[in-house]
Amino acid sequence: METSIQQYKQAVSVIKEAILHSQYRAAKMVTGEELSLNFGIGAYVSNRSRQEKWGTSIIESISEQLRRELPGLRGFSARSIRNMRTFYEYWKQYLIWQPTAAKLQLSINQDTIDIKCFSL
Repeated sequence: METSIQQYKQAVSVIKEAILHSQYRAAKMVTGEELSLNFGIGAYVSNRSRQEKWGTSIIESISEQLRRELPGLRGFSARSIRNMRTFYEYWKQYLIWQPTAAKLQLSINQDTIDIKCFSL
C-alpha cells in the first residue's frame, strides 16, 4: 500500500513538473512573438512616418480602424503604436546580427511590405 502511495505522488510530481515546464516555455514563446510583432510594427510605422511624413492623426486613425476591424483587440492604441515605433527606433541600433524571425508581412492597399522582425 505504501508503494502505491509513493508511486502516485511521484507520478503527480512528474506530471506537474512537465506541465509547469511547458507553461513556462509557452509563456516565453508568446513573449518572444509579442516582442517580434511590436518590433516589426514599430519598424513599419517608423519607416512610413519618416518617409511619408505621417502625422499624429494617421497613427490614431490606424488604431481606430484596427479596433473596428478586430473587435476586442487590445494593446494597439495610438499611444501603444507610437511606443512600438520608439521601441524599434531605440533597439535597432543594438541589433548587430540579422534577425532570425520570419518576416512580418503587412498588406497595405495591395502592396505587401516585408519587415524583418526582432527575435529572442
